[in-house]
Amino acid sequence: MGDLGIWVLLGGLVSLVSVLAGIALQHWFDLQKQEREVRQHPRQVLYSKQTEFYDRAAQILPEINGYITEVNVWLGETGPNAKQKAKDAAGETQDVWKLHELVESYSMYLPEKVLRAGNELIGECMSLSHSLRVERTYTCWDLLVSFQNTIRECVGVDRISADLLKAFGTQEEPAQSAQPPAQADA
Repeated sequence: MGDLGIWVLLGGLVSLVSVLAGIALQHWFDLQKQEREVRQHPRQVLYSKQTEFYDRAAQILPEINGYITEVNVWLGETGPNAKQKAKDAAGETQDVWKLHELVESYSMYLPEKVLRAGNELIGECMSLSHSLRVERTYTCWDLLVSFQNTIRECVGVDRISADLLKAFGTQEEPAQSAQPPAQADA
């Protein structure tokens, strides 16, 4: 074998070593990537489930606001059928039950403060259906805004702005008083 053969053999050996090193490095990078994915998967599932809950709750909360408003309006009326209409409106708790089922089905994925706020809202709205009082509607509104703010906090969005609070007719934090201006005078 001449000098050329040694150089060809040496070149082949260097190529073989570089290919083997490349394969080993690629395998090591794949293992690192797989390990990172295994660690991130539970967080991704949790984030996905929480996002699903927040999206679905956002569709139900305006309905609950409508429920509370309707009961409040009928409680403010003085006509002959007003008490019965208020009772009928208070008995229409389908949307409250939807929220209850939603909270129950996602409870293992939600932060404790979201669960607590949601369950307080549900409980107070269900109590409203049995104890018709204007003050209870205000409490329901307070809990509704508080629940929304808790969700906003968990998502990373600020609480309701000061301008919106002024539109509600209050300078306080929404969890303390969120009654609409028309209801505040009643």
